[in-house]
Amino acid sequence: MPVVMVVQNQGVPQDVRVASFGRTLARAGYAVEIIAPARRGQAAEEVIDGYAVHRFPQPPDGAGVIGYGWEAVVSLWHIVRARSRLQVGAPWRILHICNPPDVLWAPFVTSSSQMIRIYDHHDLAPELYLAKGGRPGSAAHRALLRMERWANRWADLVIVPNESYAAITVSRGHVPAERIHVVRNAPRADVWHPVAPDESLREWADFVVCYVGSIGSQDGVEELIRAMSSVRKTDVSRKYLCLVVGSGAALAGSQELASSLGLTDTVRFLGWVGDASRVRDIIASSDLGVEPCPSNAFNDSSTMIKLTEYLAAGRPVLAYDLPEHRVTAGDAGLFVSPSLGYKGLARAIVELARDRPKLKALGDKATRRLTEAGLSDTNAEQALLRIYDQATALAQSRGASW
Repeated sequence: MPVVMVVQNQGVPQDVRVASFGRTLARAGYAVEIIAPARRGQAAEEVIDGYAVHRFPQPPDGAGVIGYGWEAVVSLWHIVRARSRLQVGAPWRILHICNPPDVLWAPFVTSSSQMIRIYDHHDLAPELYLAKGGRPGSAAHRALLRMERWANRWADLVIVPNESYAAITVSRGHVPAERIHVVRNAPRADVWHPVAPDESLREWADFVVCYVGSIGSQDGVEELIRAMSSVRKTDVSRKYLCLVVGSGAALAGSQELASSLGLTDTVRFLGWVGDASRVRDIIASSDLGVEPCPSNAFNDSSTMIKLTEYLAAGRPVLAYDLPEHRVTAGDAGLFVSPSLGYKGLARAIVELARDRPKLKALGDKATRRLTEAGLSDTNAEQALLRIYDQATALAQSRGASW
């Protein structure tokens, strides 16, 4: 059963969701090929964990509406060209499109009708546009809403990462609930598990917090930096350290802010770390994982992968009290009202630094959280295979001989 997956905004295996799907489907007997952008040093063709990756040249990073539009157009052209490298020989296939952008189906619009079309809704593009400062009702906002509707209309089946996205797909996308499947993001259990702290990573600090992920304007890293400044002023008796793993458009501004606040000895920017086991070791060497993203329509509805990674490494979560944060972290999280801002985060950090029994209790709950809440990689794999069973049955009903 051939499967073609397409992703544009991240490479593979850097996109852990796409890589996980490819690995799971290959193990289940599907012939999986993934079209993805190349990152520095990556080969044009590669086989990873049983799936094949066909890479196209990395598109230019777009700034603003025009820049992003050009990035999407260039990517679509490269995807059209990459189609010729697919090894699919069977007349029927499953085409699995991963947004953003919501137009990745376009290069396949003239392809054979003998395919089952899956739209994997990674990001709410209209909400993300607003979170980055876009104007509601603008031409760009309306275009993003229209493209999302087209993608939902194009698809036979829709995959979403949580129930919030599912509700939006029903209400805004007008997709029947029976065509929507929730497949959550979950870290690999063979990599993500508690390990002993590395004191050299801790730099022998009394209390260490960490942040892992993209550093964009909507991610709230500057909130965390301001919180660390407040922490250091509030509790001078302890040495605090903040480890920031990641990169993005707001990295330079975050570094400048840390320097201006005199935090060069408190906040360490470690850059993007591609080795998952190394990221795990950094989290496990911290006392607390922080998710500082503010409340907005995008963050309120999104499940952040970093939360599951913190929990898998046995570390409790500190975050603003957003709906999907509570679903993921549950009783292994300490939640702060968004109205309290960075000062609320700072108070929570100091509270846990002073209350080691509470910190340990939260850590014990973190270790069990993913399994007990049905958020493990096993649960995610089962959910993915269920939608592929439905896709296979749908193809057979249309004449496929699988």
